[in-house]
Amino acid sequence: MAFNIHQSHKMILLLPAGMYLLLVILCAVVPAEIERQREAQAPPAPEHPLVEKGRAVFRQLNCGACHTQQVRGDEHLALEIDGRRIVPVLAADRRFASEATGSAHYDHEDPAMMGTQRTGPDLTGVGARLPGTAWHHWHLHDPRAVSPDSVMPAYRFLYVDELPADAKDYEEVGRIDGLTGGPKLYATPKAVALVEYLLSMQGVKR
Repeated sequence: MAFNIHQSHKMILLLPAGMYLLLVILCAVVPAEIERQREAQAPPAPEHPLVEKGRAVFRQLNCGACHTQQVRGDEHLALEIDGRRIVPVLAADRRFASEATGSAHYDHEDPAMMGTQRTGPDLTGVGARLPGTAWHHWHLHDPRAVSPDSVMPAYRFLYVDELPADAKDYEEVGRIDGLTGGPKLYATPKAVALVEYLLSMQGVKR
């Protein structure tokens, strides 16, 4: 009599379980191990304590809810140049970077700050596009003062107009064109770190 899987209770249980285990290994375990090995071979992350503090502030303020760090590419037009895969940037994202982000862009980031939606501009290369420290501070303090069409909320609580008696690591914010006069503005340590993090975003890593 020929073997019939439908008449074997053990096979009815073991075959789907085995297939599930095989799929988990192929679809999750193997790719995760390949990525782990790739990250281990990546250049070590530079140590910038202030940038890391700013990254923590960025997460705390949930900036990723409105800003992505993910320049999208058209996979159908991907090219291989000198052994390197190049994915052309979608037309809508060309103002953010000349190359689409890939896994190397998120090396040493845990978690990767890819964002969830693009209510505001993508921040992948914001440190190169807008390199002025003072501009970023004034933009955080009052977005519409430097960008009239901005829908970003003001983060005035990150700033003071008078230094507290026990002030430490506060920085005076310089003036920028179009913003003159008025009281002085001082950035709190959180604001200083956040701007340092924004300036560290120099675009896609090559």
